[in-house]
Amino acid sequence: MGNHRHGQPMEIPTGGFLREWRKSLGLTQAALAQRSGLTQSVIAKVETEVVDPRVSTVRKMVGALNRIERPDLVHTVGDIMVSEVTALSQTDSVQSAIDKMVLGGISHLPVLSERGSVVGLVSEASLLKNDTGAMTSVDEVMRVDFSMVDADVSIGEARRLLAEEEVLLVSRRGVLVGLVARIDMVRALRDGA
Repeated sequence: MGNHRHGQPMEIPTGGFLREWRKSLGLTQAALAQRSGLTQSVIAKVETEVVDPRVSTVRKMVGALNRIERPDLVHTVGDIMVSEVTALSQTDSVQSAIDKMVLGGISHLPVLSERGSVVGLVSEASLLKNDTGAMTSVDEVMRVDFSMVDADVSIGEARRLLAEEEVLLVSRRGVLVGLVARIDMVRALRDGA
């Protein structure tokens, strides 16, 4: 199956193709279900072509099969993300953000609500654009137009997004688990992603 190239139609694999690919890797439907986050019954229905699967379902199956077939390659944002993320709370001061950035060599800090959900992003640019006092709270300077993607998003999709965005926040089941900055993607390209 070829990679999706801009301007070319993407080939959607048939259920039979996916079944043969799974078998060629020595996997049971149950093993593929565990690796893909789908249920065994969904995989069985897709493979026997009982249902016309959603693109997201096929993407999960293909992603899992690719990762099993070529574990040496990076396949998803989760493979290249920085998982040690320094974050701010909405009540933190701008001075606190500056200190964390300078001491940690960090250029992007997610801002979390009391419940732990991401509500904003403080970047070097957002600090430079806002002429506020050091004791101003970060929720007055944070950007709310940040991009959050699932850890299973493909490297190709993340690369397209990073052409427009400085950083992607990465979540798994709605919980922040990492981030990918442009430099992380450049490193992945160097390593052959």
